Amino acid sequence: MSEQELQSAPPSSAELRNIIQLVEDLTAIMSREVELLRAMRVRDFGELQDHKLSLVQSYEKQTASLRKNPAFAELIDPRLREELTDVMERMHSVMSENEHAINAARAANQRIATAIVNAVQSHQNENSGYSNSGRMSQPAAVPPVSVQVDQQL
Repeated sequence: MSEQELQSAPPSSAELRNIIQLVEDLTAIMSREVELLRAMRVRDFGELQDHKLSLVQSYEKQTASLRKNPAFAELIDPRLREELTDVMERMHSVMSENEHAINAARAANQRIATAIVNAVQSHQNENSGYSNSGRMSQPAAVPPVSVQVDQQL
């Protein structure tokens, strides 16, 4: 069979089962990410990223023919098509949860960073000291506080 014939052939049952397994694995990883984000265990989040990236790359490669020719869906065994549809719907649901959890974690981190900056600025103003006459000195022009927050998840 030529390469063009292979590309125009619908995926086999074995290939579809492999895609279904990849989607289930991706869904499981994203569910774990949601758990970690909700528990604010962002440091543990990074452990999953290499595995997730590998699964995404495999998924992209193995679903390329389906994306190029959506008509293949009609040629798939109805039971496999239903199973694939079910796992894809679950994955999309978890992807939405994942997005909400990431946005919530990002917002929480931003609030924490803002609170830290405000506390540092307040502390600098409170500790301005006394003048030679024993009165509180006028706060000198305090240089701005520079804080950088890494918002990458």
